[in-house]
Amino acid sequence: MEDFEELEFVIPAYTRDTMPLDRLLQYLQQIGELLAAPEAMHLVAIEESSTKPVFRMSSAAATSARDHAHEVRRGGGTRSQRAAFARIRQMVKLDGGKPASLTDRTGILLDFPPAPEEIGAIAGVRQAGSFDGSLLRVGGVGEFANILMRDLGGDVFSGFSAPKEVAKAMAKLLYEPIRVTGIGSWDRTSAGTWAMSKMLIQTYEPLVDESLDDVFRKLRAAPVVWPTNVDELMRTERELVP
Repeated sequence: MEDFEELEFVIPAYTRDTMPLDRLLQYLQQIGELLAAPEAMHLVAIEESSTKPVFRMSSAAATSARDHAHEVRRGGGTRSQRAAFARIRQMVKLDGGKPASLTDRTGILLDFPPAPEEIGAIAGVRQAGSFDGSLLRVGGVGEFANILMRDLGGDVFSGFSAPKEVAKAMAKLLYEPIRVTGIGSWDRTSAGTWAMSKMLIQTYEPLVDESLDDVFRKLRAAPVVWPTNVDELMRTERELVP
C-alpha cells in the first residue's frame, strides 16, 4: 500500500468562513504551479483559524514537492515556479500583508512574505500573442479546457485554456512541437520585464523540426531573384538600424 503525506498551505489573510472561492482557487493554482505537481495534490480539508488547505500526496510526490519548494526558496526553480512564487507574494500583499507559508510534518518549507512595493509594475494587459513549445496535457470539465505547455527552454506553463473544439483537435499533437496563438494576459515588473501569465488559445499549428541546413536549402530554392550586391545591401541596412 502506498504511503501518503500531508502538506498545508497557510493563508492568514482569511479564515475558512471568509475566504472567497475565486481567491482560494487563485492561491491553489499558484501553489500547484510552484510545486510542479497539481495532478498529485489532493485537497482533503480546509482547516479553521487561518485558511489552511491540506493536500494529501504520495510520499514520492511529497518528496519531489519539498525539493521544488527548497529550490524556489534558494532563488532557483523554473521560470514558471519563480513566477508562481512572485504571484503568491503579490496576492499576499493585496490581501493585507500577512505572510503565507507552506508546511509539512517537518515544519515550514517555504514562506511567502508580501511582495515589495513596485513602481511601474503593470498586471493583466491583454494582447494577442503566440507561444512555441510542446503540448503536455489537455483536460478539464468546463466550457474551456485547461492546457499544459512546455516552452522551448523546458519551463512548464499551466495558464493556457482553449474552447473544447480547439482543445480536442490539439490533443492529437500531444508531446509534439506546436505553436499556439490567442489573447494573452501579460504582466510587467518594475524592471520592465514582461511575462505572459495566461492565454486563451484561438488557433494552433504544428511546428516542423528542421535543421538549419534544410532551412537554407529551402531559401536557396525559393523563386527569388537576388541582386548581385545583396550582401553589400544587407550590411548597409544593418548598419542603419539604430
